[in-house]
Amino acid sequence: MDDYHHIWLKWAKTLHRWGVAHLGYHLLSELGGMNLVLAQFIYLLEPLFYSQPAGQALSALCALLEEEVHREQFLTLLKEQGSVVS
Repeated sequence: MDDYHHIWLKWAKTLHRWGVAHLGYHLLSELGGMNLVLAQFIYLLEPLFYSQPAGQALSALCALLEEEVHREQFLTLLKEQGSVVS
């Protein structure tokens, strides 16, 4: 998580600012096996993004989708940001 924590924190703040954190939380937690399929699709698209920031963001997204531990860590971060922002 340390590699992607700064990216996930930024995403959590953005989702709360846009008012869609609740929706994002439920989508991420309820997709189940589709998370892996979505991650593989993103890996196919990754070569199209040559910039370093976009590549890091895609890697962070794939980590969320592939690893349940990372997904739970992000969901926890999303909840924590909600309590801080609210």
